[in-house]
Amino acid sequence: MSRDFYPYHPLKLRAVLVTASVMCVVLLAWALSSAVNSGEPIEMARAGLCLGLQLAMAYVLWKLAPREGWGVKLEGTVLKVSKPIDGVLEIPWSTVKELRRGGSTRDTLVLFIGNNRRVLVPRHLFGSRELFEELARAIEDRLPPPTHDA
Repeated sequence: MSRDFYPYHPLKLRAVLVTASVMCVVLLAWALSSAVNSGEPIEMARAGLCLGLQLAMAYVLWKLAPREGWGVKLEGTVLKVSKPIDGVLEIPWSTVKELRRGGSTRDTLVLFIGNNRRVLVPRHLFGSRELFEELARAIEDRLPPPTHDA
């Protein structure tokens, strides 16, 4: 029996962001030190850019933190897909036309829904490849069979 909820847990992505954030803190300290010592406007601009980059990474890291109900939920009439920035998308099963794999390593689920829209569910948001593959199989099982034969 398949499960109904597939949580996001982007551990590798968050580890990369933490590493980049630590390097950005070092760069920010160097830029601030240089700005204070020289007082040049370009040094102040460099420090400001480093601070902006640091804040952007902190925001993305905060949005990617695991939380209750964050993931993909398969319900009887709707498919709920949580997006890191956009919130939760509720997609009725009747509007899902097709499921394909995208990307060079086929690690993105592409859900085609009505009016030529698509919803992307990338593998890097899940904790393991096995969980992602289980989700793909569960969605394929719930989709109606294609109406055309090739």
